Amino acid sequence: MQDDTLTGTLSSMDVATKENLENLVKVGEKLLKKPVSRVDLGTGIFTPTDKMTNEEALIKYISAQVYIL
Repeated sequence: MQDDTLTGTLSSMDVATKENLENLVKVGEKLLKKPVSRVDLGTGIFTPTDKMTNEEALIKYISAQVYIL
């Protein structure tokens, strides 16, 4: 997963203030609620690939990994 809309301190890797880290958590929580998507290499635009959210896809992936073990 990635978010190409981060700006300012949210997009900086060296700002570790409590406020910035809390804001990054909020961004991550919103990202989990978005639909699974892929980048169209021709346009560079994210396009939904499924009706599943990122959160649901991660749960499905983790469940499959646990089953394999």
